[in-house]
Amino acid sequence: MTDATVEFSTNEIYFNTSPFSNIADDLSLWFPRILLTFYLILAVGFILNLITAVALMTSPLLSKGKPVHHLFLNMIISDLIACLANQPFLLFQFTEAGERFILNRKMHCVAAVVGFNIGFDSTVTALLLITCERLFAIISPLQHMHRVTRASCRVAIVVNCLLVTAKSSVLFVWNDWKAACISVMPDRYGLFVYNPNLYLCMGLIVLLNIILAFAVGITQRKAGRMNSSQSMSTQSELKIVKIVFLAVGVLLLTWIPHNALANLLLSYRVGRRAFSFELVVAFHMTRGLPLFGTVADPLIYFLRNSQCQEAVLKLFGRTGTLDKGNKQSAYTVELKTAKCIASEDELLTDTPHITLVCNRDV
Repeated sequence: MTDATVEFSTNEIYFNTSPFSNIADDLSLWFPRILLTFYLILAVGFILNLITAVALMTSPLLSKGKPVHHLFLNMIISDLIACLANQPFLLFQFTEAGERFILNRKMHCVAAVVGFNIGFDSTVTALLLITCERLFAIISPLQHMHRVTRASCRVAIVVNCLLVTAKSSVLFVWNDWKAACISVMPDRYGLFVYNPNLYLCMGLIVLLNIILAFAVGITQRKAGRMNSSQSMSTQSELKIVKIVFLAVGVLLLTWIPHNALANLLLSYRVGRRAFSFELVVAFHMTRGLPLFGTVADPLIYFLRNSQCQEAVLKLFGRTGTLDKGNKQSAYTVELKTAKCIASEDELLTDTPHITLVCNRDV
């Protein structure tokens, strides 16, 4: 969740702050509050993501809907992994029993940090995949129809999971474990592997969403000159883009505060200066901020997508909000749009007639 070079525990902070030797006793009073806050977030996030994941997997969205729904399912499952993988790290970090347990258990400590990293990295990269897919859909809708399929999305998800797991699992053989604290990342790993990957992903997410915002503005201006079927298809694409914007906003708002404090603590440690009590408390209290994304992501997807709402309601035995006529029009709108675009391309380029078959849902 933060720079690898700043991944030191409270014990390491206390050791380097001799003028504030009483901070350890004072800060320990905050541990129950910190842990309670984290576990409330994790419990709510786990329930929401589990319901959303089961609803998606039992609905026709994955088999008949847009390929992007596979990427959203990947993000939901990534949040589920984060809710589970963060628990050992929190217990070892903020409970006395956890600290005693981890004291001489190297592999348990490394596994906790690896799970912690995989949980966050998988969510970030899942959002990056969705951003790339939406940008391609807005900039080049016809090529998107041809190139981005459900199979290609599944391949991208598998490759992404393998890369994220491999990057973090390296710590099992390349680590700098200290029995006094949960600190296993070597400085070189943090400087040349973890930090570049983290900031590259965050930078790409910000940059691509800025480009996506401009592309959306251009598309909306063109919407007035489109026929009704093209306009309906464009509006359905833009609805999904709004989900991406909201999810990215939550990620940045929850990640930046702790990352800024972590870098500030790093500057204190490099300068061998003592930490203030308020700074240490803020560092630990903001450490769980990115976990709010595990609650926000399924809520955003549910509230902004009518098909997800219908799938969740059906899971609980309730009737969805969409009638059959609306569902039929949703299934056929992109086929009509694709044929219109193909016909326009045929007239402009004198190429043979293009036949497109598409049954993707909105």
